[in-house]
Amino acid sequence: MDKAKTNILCVSAMLLSSSLSFAQEAPLSLSASIGAEYDDNISVSALDTTTGQSDEALIVDFSAGYMAMKSETTELELVYDLYQSKHNSLSDFDLQIHTLSAFGSREVGDKDLGLYYSYSMVDLGGEDLYDSHSLTPSLGLALAEGWYNRFSYSLVVKDFASDSGRDATQNSVSADNYYFFMDNAAYITLGAKLEREDTDNNELDYQALYIKTAISIPLHYNNKKVIDFKGKYERYWRDYDNVTFSIGKKRDDNQDLIGLEFIKAINENVDVVFDYEYTNTQSNLPSVDAEGNVISLKIAMDF
Repeated sequence: MDKAKTNILCVSAMLLSSSLSFAQEAPLSLSASIGAEYDDNISVSALDTTTGQSDEALIVDFSAGYMAMKSETTELELVYDLYQSKHNSLSDFDLQIHTLSAFGSREVGDKDLGLYYSYSMVDLGGEDLYDSHSLTPSLGLALAEGWYNRFSYSLVVKDFASDSGRDATQNSVSADNYYFFMDNAAYITLGAKLEREDTDNNELDYQALYIKTAISIPLHYNNKKVIDFKGKYERYWRDYDNVTFSIGKKRDDNQDLIGLEFIKAINENVDVVFDYEYTNTQSNLPSVDAEGNVISLKIAMDF
C-alpha cells in the first residue's frame, strides 16, 4: 500500500547505478491484487482492541499512479490506493482505506530531496473510523559505495469520527540505511525512528522508539531465479506519559514483529505472493497484550 516506500527504493537503486537511463515510460501505471487472509487474532491497533477470535478474509488492493512530471532530475507522481478486506464472520472488522497521495523527488548533485503527502479515509465495519493527513520531507544520499541513506521527518494528523479523544498529532524523525548487492538486485536495510504522539485524551499521549531490519533477495537454483524472498524484523518501545485510568498506572507497550514474504513471478506482469506475519505485543493494558499470526496468499498484477 505504501507507494512512497516503493518510489524511494527505485530512487535508491538509480543513485547507486553507474549510469542512468531515462527511457520514455507510460505516465499511467496500474496494480492490483486479490487473495485470501487468515488472522488468528483479529485486532484494531488504532482502537487498542484485540478480540482473541480468528477469521478468514478476502483481501483486495488496487493502485493507480500517474507520473505527472519526469525528467533526469525531477519526478512527481500522483497515486490513488484502495484497500478492502471482507471477513467471513467478523464483518464489524471489515477494513476499507482510500488514500490519495503525491510523491515528488529531485536530485540535487549527489543528494535526493523528496516530499510525500497523503490523505487517507479509513472505514471499519462500514462506518467511518478516522481520516488522516501526512506530510514527509526527506533527504537521501549515498555516503559510501553500495549504501543509500535516507533521513526524514513526518507529520501525521488524525481525526477520528466518533472518538474525538483519539484525535492526534504525530511527529517523528527517521533514519533508514540500505545496502545494495548482487548488482542492486538485493538489499538489506537497517532503520530507526523516534515518534511522539499528542492526543486530545491525555491518557493516549506517548513517545516511542522503533527499530527495523529487513532483507530482499532473489533466490536461485541452477543459476536461474526461482523466487524472491523478503524478510523483516521490527520492534518498538512505547511509553505513555500519563496514567491510564482503567489500570491505575502509566501504560507501557513493547512489540516484536516478524514478517516473511515469498514472491513467485508467473510472467512479466503477474506474481503469486505468500505472506506470513507474527506479532507479539506486551502491554500492561490487557486489551492490547496479545500475540497474532496472519497468513495470506494472493495474486498480484502490475500494468
